[in-house]
Amino acid sequence: MVLKATGLTKSYGANQALRGVDIQVASGQIHGLVGANGAGKSTLVKVLSGAIDPDSGSITLGTWSGSSLTPRSAHQLGLACIYQDPGLAPHLDLVANVLLGQEATRFGSLLATARQRSAVTEILRTVGLSKPSETLAGALSPAEQQLLEIAKALFRDSRVLIMDEPTAALGEKERRQLFEVVRGLKDRGAAIIYISHHMDEVLDLCDVVTVMRGGQTVLHQSADKLDVDTMVTAMIGHEIAARTTEPRELGAPALQLRGVGQAAGLSDITLDLSSGEVLGVTGLVGSGRSRLARVLFGIESFERGDIQVFGTTYKPRHPSDAIKRGIGLVPEDRKKDALLMGLSAAKNITLARLTRSVLGLLNLRRERETAARWVDHLAVVPPSTRIAPNALSGGNQQKLVIARWMHAGSRILILDEPSQGVDVGARDQILGAVRNLADDGGAILVISQDIEELQQIADRVLVMRGGRIVGELDRQHITEADIIPLAMGANVQSSQYTEALT
Repeated sequence: MVLKATGLTKSYGANQALRGVDIQVASGQIHGLVGANGAGKSTLVKVLSGAIDPDSGSITLGTWSGSSLTPRSAHQLGLACIYQDPGLAPHLDLVANVLLGQEATRFGSLLATARQRSAVTEILRTVGLSKPSETLAGALSPAEQQLLEIAKALFRDSRVLIMDEPTAALGEKERRQLFEVVRGLKDRGAAIIYISHHMDEVLDLCDVVTVMRGGQTVLHQSADKLDVDTMVTAMIGHEIAARTTEPRELGAPALQLRGVGQAAGLSDITLDLSSGEVLGVTGLVGSGRSRLARVLFGIESFERGDIQVFGTTYKPRHPSDAIKRGIGLVPEDRKKDALLMGLSAAKNITLARLTRSVLGLLNLRRERETAARWVDHLAVVPPSTRIAPNALSGGNQQKLVIARWMHAGSRILILDEPSQGVDVGARDQILGAVRNLADDGGAILVISQDIEELQQIADRVLVMRGGRIVGELDRQHITEADIIPLAMGANVQSSQYTEALT
């Protein structure tokens, strides 16, 4: 075994993050590591990469054995971590990023030798990154940035790669490109720990799978002997019951669009959303689905058409106009566009509706008490109002954004890819909270490329293509067979649709 850990434990006060975890990875093996948010995966990665010391246990990496590593010693022993958010220098070119910290030294200066540049160019070709070497890292797509991170690891002769949610921000085409590279690394003898919330992805790519829950290993099995249901049950400790959406009587119209369009973007958008309804919107990248959300929330303007919110004309110039009219947005990129990552959960939850005292000053005690109720209501883990979002998992970060709009009293809630980067347990909780909002009279617009998610939550679905709504499907017809021709504008097969749905 290239990497072996035995009996790892780690506690943070009363919270025991790891409880005697064992894991081992062989050369030429892709080892899947899955678990719900809070299962201990991130803590395990930090221990294996030397970021934190375990309380007990042992680690073997190559010919080295000991109780703990440092980041420097882990790198020297050939272990590299590739995270969901690449740690690149965006203003440096591809070669400089790969060489960063590895440049040759001459007369006290750092420089890249011709031999080094040639070696980097060859590695970039190996991982399938065909951009010119002078391209800045910041100009790369998310998939290309992942490939650049892999190139950095290969240049450092890393034999063990830990890949943490590498496809969370990638489309289907980009995922398949990354899978080809990962399989190529396996063929070259690399040992890979692959962490993902996508169960089908794990089963397709990995040789063996370890499932964690509550800081422990609860399942270890060859991937070819597992299925999605077995893994999900192990992850959350029980089966997820199928959710049904029985027909319900809807309330008054909440949102009405008539012929809404832009000079370049949306065209002739007409839709109705009622109180108590969950309306899904789907389509390929570039179809205009996220642009629709930005227009409704006042981030982008529209030039043509009419929007009515609860029967009155609505033409927002700024998100503050949307908030005043009771509209909330859970954006696709919660870290960039929704959360203040360095502030507390309480600050993030109450941001859209501040808790003030009689004199108009912020009432910090009421702020914490209010936030605590929402943290409890949405089962945020850990249940702290003081913790910052950057210390929370993706699912719990998403709950904070939803809590913000619930606290603000939003009567229309727009969710753009609500379960992206969220594990199956948190996904079920989030979708359940959204359905409850609709049951309480909220009007919900869910934008998603996940057909299974739309089947679970939506009352009906609008399909967009080229900035237009090209079809409407009732609950019984939210299927690939019905969505595919509308989304692609042709009589196409499911495999072709999956390839294009990026």
